[in-house]
Amino acid sequence: MSRVCALTGRGTRVVRRVRRRGRARAEGGVGRKVTGVTRRTQKANLQKKTVRQGSRVKSVWLSTRALRTLTRGPVEGMELV
Repeated sequence: MSRVCALTGRGTRVVRRVRRRGRARAEGGVGRKVTGVTRRTQKANLQKKTVRQGSRVKSVWLSTRALRTLTRGPVEGMELV
């Protein structure tokens, strides 16, 4: 089972980390220069929760945004237990 939100589909994203050197122009320097760009993963804030889908109870990964939505009431036939 992958770490993906069962309601919103959020999962791991690939982002870039930018390394810079130098002094900013506003501070009297010649400007910041990019010396390296590397890829890294950014993980979603997922929580393992028990939900009821129809008549079945199962354990799923939920993003915190989906968790806030489900506390207000059932969505797409899914509700918190």
